Amino acid sequence: MRHTVPDGSRRSSTSTLSSLLACSALVPRACARSSVRTAHAPSLLLTLLAIPVLLVLSACSDGAGADEGSPTAPITVQVGADPEEAAVYRSLVSAYEEAGGGEVELVPVSRDDHLTRLSTAFASGDAPDVFLINYREYAPFVQRGAVRPIGPLLADAGVDTADYYEEPLRAFTYDGALQCMPQNISSLVVYWNRALFTQAGVPAPKADWSWADFVATAGALTRDGVKGVGIDPSIVRMAPLVWSNGGTIVDDDAAPTRTTLHEPGARAALQSVVDLIGSGATPDKEQLAAQGLPEQFMTGKVAMFLSSRVEVPALREQRGLDFDVAGLPVMGEPVSVLHSDAYCVASGSENAAAAAKFVAYAVGQQGQTLTALGGRTVPSLRSVATSPAFLSPARAPASSQVFLDAIPHLRHTPVTPSWPEVEDVIGTQLERAFEDGVPLDEVLAEIRKQADPLLQSR
Repeated sequence: MRHTVPDGSRRSSTSTLSSLLACSALVPRACARSSVRTAHAPSLLLTLLAIPVLLVLSACSDGAGADEGSPTAPITVQVGADPEEAAVYRSLVSAYEEAGGGEVELVPVSRDDHLTRLSTAFASGDAPDVFLINYREYAPFVQRGAVRPIGPLLADAGVDTADYYEEPLRAFTYDGALQCMPQNISSLVVYWNRALFTQAGVPAPKADWSWADFVATAGALTRDGVKGVGIDPSIVRMAPLVWSNGGTIVDDDAAPTRTTLHEPGARAALQSVVDLIGSGATPDKEQLAAQGLPEQFMTGKVAMFLSSRVEVPALREQRGLDFDVAGLPVMGEPVSVLHSDAYCVASGSENAAAAAKFVAYAVGQQGQTLTALGGRTVPSLRSVATSPAFLSPARAPASSQVFLDAIPHLRHTPVTPSWPEVEDVIGTQLERAFEDGVPLDEVLAEIRKQADPLLQSR
């Protein structure tokens, strides 16, 4: 089975998206509305769709942007969210409306379906005015002309990007422009179950623990039907370990043309994970097929797992669960990986002014305070990230400072249109190594065979 990586990022369905190629009828509708309606298509379709999309852009350029609409016009906002996250966004929308904003129709979609639903909406000419998306997945939308650069809109709304952390702003800057406005600056952390640590007589993780410490801890926690740790077979989980060990995941972060997971530093890091899995300290394939890692953690079957801040709303709702977070173990140097999603304005929105007003509120002091209190985000706005709304130890996790401590060590994966597909290939192959026992070198060779042409097709 394929494991979902719970950080707002989901692997796209190539078979589903391929059907969007038949949606050439969106071209005349887009021009009639002086807007651009496009699909988030996989890389095999991007070249095929390039000419019609460029024709749309050309034909519609005369009228685009002429009328931003009323700042209080009704808008639609789509987010990928589990039920607990959706509740946080409903609170945000309610507060915005009560503060005098226009009507907002919130469309919460399961995280597994978010990209497909979004792509289908663009292809059918019925895209939301605003959508939330991870930085690893927005580049294809920009390439297709589906995103209106948000920088000028937010400047008009009085948003000063100097008040925000730089790393997510860089990740959402593409073609020299800030395309979408980040709401958070999460990192990968280790979630740990305090009760299971106590029962096993294992001390709490230290701030500077090493990979050897992590492995020993996982082994000590593996007892009485409990597994020590759960790790997803995904590049967003493996990247910081590779980087920490002095390796790289691609040849050029800015313009990648090939993967480098087979090279010594990266391969050694991946082998260390394979060895950990081989020790029996992680759930096996059958256990993973029966229940996802967050659910196993919530029900006391796994003592630790790696994820971003996105897990917090659901974990807080689990009665009796006493959890906290720790920084990632270090193989060589401290490194973590950026987990950030942002609000994008659809280029075809007829209510750009209202969309910008909502985004400005959502990423402003009040909006970010609400989402921080709800546990969903590590605020991208510095003043909220360092406030009790985020850092108060009275709300789990008590050690939220861990997320802020990781900021100086954050790196992000490449931002390129083919990256969602590259991630998909890597995830599929790493799963074979992690769960099926396929030799690592065989898996790495297959990654090069499948992923490198995707990177070179750009």
